Amino acid sequence: MVIPRELIIAIPPSPDLLLERARRRTDDWMLMEIARADYGQMADEMMAQLRPIRDKGIVPSPMDGQLIEVLSLTRWCNPEAPNSPPFEPGPSGHRGHQARFFACAVLLRSGREPASADSTLALGLASAKVLGDEMSEAIGRFLTWQLMNLQIDHEPLLFAVGLLVVATRLRAGRITDAELGKVAEWVLEEESLDRGAFPSRSVEPRPLAFSIQQGFWRPLAEEIKCEAATIAAEDVRTKLQLCSLLLETPW
Repeated sequence: MVIPRELIIAIPPSPDLLLERARRRTDDWMLMEIARADYGQMADEMMAQLRPIRDKGIVPSPMDGQLIEVLSLTRWCNPEAPNSPPFEPGPSGHRGHQARFFACAVLLRSGREPASADSTLALGLASAKVLGDEMSEAIGRFLTWQLMNLQIDHEPLLFAVGLLVVATRLRAGRITDAELGKVAEWVLEEESLDRGAFPSRSVEPRPLAFSIQQGFWRPLAEEIKCEAATIAAEDVRTKLQLCSLLLETPW
């Protein structure tokens, strides 16, 4: 996947910045919320494994199965609404978003759970928006690195759309509207190549990705639409609007 030069300049690749920034703002309370995510099972053991990740940025390989479980459960939490068990009440509010963002950062950096990677990305992007541009930049630079180095094998088009979301958020002072239009055009071209590689999809589209079925990308699609409305150039607006539709319809 060849990324537009403008995007690489605006959001340069970095494999490590995402976890570095995520762990810096994660305190012991947040770690304990993650550790307790599986009904409190093995919470002390999980806390002991989470601390080195937070304190030193070292993600174990292979990762303990129970650690993957509590990180994954935290990834599914909703900091904006009361949580049902196993979260009692679970990570909520701004600090809840930070706990979820840390869990997503660890899962993305570890490369685990490829079948859920696009869900992890969507939920990580949602929390990054709450946490501020610093976190959005970090996840964007991680995506640039992954796409440049072909580090993903599941739903790469959704990762490209995720990078478009970040570019749209951070465009002020970094990327012009014309350049953003080129990024959107790149995403649409990648979708076209993806469709062309599997011509049967035009007759019998494959099911939507799980993350889209569950609505995890819907807020991000709305974000792209809202940002598109602020752009004067009609062609750029149209391309962004078409990109948002990729998160709602079969490819």
